[in-house]
Amino acid sequence: MKEIILKVLNEIACGNTGACQINLQSVSAQRMIAEKIDLALQPHVAQIIEDIVTPMKHSPMPDNEFYSRRDDAREI
Repeated sequence: MKEIILKVLNEIACGNTGACQINLQSVSAQRMIAEKIDLALQPHVAQIIEDIVTPMKHSPMPDNEFYSRRDDAREI
């Protein structure tokens, strides 16, 4: 997520021209930045939610304690 936020901030920063400065105390600037970050993060957050709601059938880490139990405790 940090990379996405940094990319958005870099796009807002007007490049390397130094010709613009954003007043971070301005409510309108804060809203504009928040909106751009929100739009950039939505697909990433949606993927995280989908991964949580529809997890893989098999554990990606088969050597963890939960997966390696021999009894049926992991079967819910």
